[in-house]
Amino acid sequence: MAYQLIQTNMTATDNIQCPHCKHAVIDWTEEQYVQPCDHVLFIAMDLGFEYISDEFEHSMSRSVDEIHAHDDQLNMFEELTNTNYPNYVIYQSDLGAQNLSRYVGFVQA
Repeated sequence: MAYQLIQTNMTATDNIQCPHCKHAVIDWTEEQYVQPCDHVLFIAMDLGFEYISDEFEHSMSRSVDEIHAHDDQLNMFEELTNTNYPNYVIYQSDLGAQNLSRYVGFVQA
């Protein structure tokens, strides 16, 4: 298994910080609340992507365009873990609606 899953107790309105540089990659005080740093591989929800690095997208079995073309069958966690990217950490938090989650992927230190 190339990834480690960390399920957090964060709510949908909590800021999310990078575990490496402490930058707020989800910052609700900003109009553009998605603020990835160099350590972020992706920011996604069960509903789709908010951000993805080129490097991570190239390691996935399907492109973001292919995934979103069939989003009626979307299993985001499966898409994020069906990759050949070596060693990464996924932080999972509650999205605040209908048992949906947000996933933030970081490079492994």
